[in-house]
Amino acid sequence: MFKNNPLSLIIVAFIFLLIGLRTCIGIFEALFNKPDINEFVYYCLNHIPEILGIMVFWGLLKHIRAWRIVALIFIWVEMLWPLFAGILLFTKEEPVSIFGISSQMMSFPLFLITLVAIFLLALWQYTVLANVKIKKLFFVEKEEGV
Repeated sequence: MFKNNPLSLIIVAFIFLLIGLRTCIGIFEALFNKPDINEFVYYCLNHIPEILGIMVFWGLLKHIRAWRIVALIFIWVEMLWPLFAGILLFTKEEPVSIFGISSQMMSFPLFLITLVAIFLLALWQYTVLANVKIKKLFFVEKEEGV
């Protein structure tokens, strides 16, 4: 599975795996920390897309076209999120949370650096999946009987 893939694709896949595993751990913690079942269900439903990171990991390494499209959609959201968070920050309407830390608890420069880093990471992931050589891996016809 790893020997047929470029290192950059493996790294992008592992980023999705880490997001999915972190979310699974968060859901497991919420099971014990949320006393009300409705809060727990609400928490789980809000994090379903992040759990799909585990399937995206597998799909990217197996060159499944549909999972590449899902990954690209997630990356677009990941690129747009810092823009919206920055707009909310500058309008001061409500605090924004990054990795569970409120923007009110972070210094302004640190918050902006974090937003830029998230955007640059997403941009790099997009360039990897949009690379012509990597894109060809997902459009090669599979041999029958293999």
